[in-house]
Amino acid sequence: MQLPVFREDFVSKSEFVNFWSKQYFYPKDYLYNDNIGKELIEERIWALFIWKNGKPLSEKKKLSVKNNFVRETIKIPSSHDNLTLLLYLNRPGGTIWRIFWLHCNYPNIYPIYDQHVHRAMAKLKDWKELEIPSPNRIKVEMYVNHYLQFWREFIEFPAKPVDEALWAYGKFLKLKYDFK
Repeated sequence: MQLPVFREDFVSKSEFVNFWSKQYFYPKDYLYNDNIGKELIEERIWALFIWKNGKPLSEKKKLSVKNNFVRETIKIPSSHDNLTLLLYLNRPGGTIWRIFWLHCNYPNIYPIYDQHVHRAMAKLKDWKELEIPSPNRIKVEMYVNHYLQFWREFIEFPAKPVDEALWAYGKFLKLKYDFK
């Protein structure tokens, strides 16, 4: 019989990324890997949003993807001009999906942001509140004013393993495991 014991060790960024990225599992990851960083034709857009959703899209979500992303004609900001980003991200389509759309268009500039990576950031920055705020306006401000800066602290590593590590760590934290 194997009896696990969990303990909190403090390690280098490299060890953190290496350990937590190995804990990452997301169904149908091929939908992301096969489509990211390529021309965003309609088929790839649908595959990426299905991957992000984690399951088939409801009719309401299909309509949102079609109207807000497949048919989008607004120029997507390619630089970290905070005002431009704030205006862009406060458009229809949902904050998390709009951030994901930025990532789809510029995967090396804009990281993915969701409840798990937010929770990881909040814990690593020793914030009292770990959960992502509900109001979209505050999510946008968190992404632009906090997460992008936090993400740059991992710039020396490839983006995908960093995202996987933060996502896995944040998901683990959702278990509310208390190391004390």
